[in-house]
Amino acid sequence: MPDIQPFLKELLSAPGLSGYEMPVSNIIAEKWKPLVDELSQSKIGSLHGLRKGSGPDPRPSVMIATHMDAIGLMVTGIAEGGFLRFTDVGGVDPRILPGQPVTVHGREDLPGIVAQPSGRLLPPEVGDGTVPMEHLLIDTGLPPRKVAELVQVGD
Repeated sequence: MPDIQPFLKELLSAPGLSGYEMPVSNIIAEKWKPLVDELSQSKIGSLHGLRKGSGPDPRPSVMIATHMDAIGLMVTGIAEGGFLRFTDVGGVDPRILPGQPVTVHGREDLPGIVAQPSGRLLPPEVGDGTVPMEHLLIDTGLPPRKVAELVQVGD
């Protein structure tokens, strides 16, 4: 891989939330194929590549272990108006979410933005502090009918 930048961009752009790493795993496997002698995947989704060494026994061994999953958000429901309710996967700080652009990986990739409802629409106990994640919404800008057609719980 003489030029790693396109590979990293592809890797970072692929959806790969914890428990749903297959798109990322497939990208890595494709790059590893010419570099390893054996490639396998465990029942829990771990990708294993083996490159056999040469030279007299006992040969030194090297293991590289990394994570390929990412933190992110998952749709938990579709609210009135076609807004998406969501939860975090892997730990996301709700303070950084309002105004963040997101990509909703549904039946097709949809751009969206995390929206914070007006203070008058929030429960009084929220006050002036950080708005809890359960009150934030994702707005795709699409009509409710189209959102229901393209997005489902779990996306």
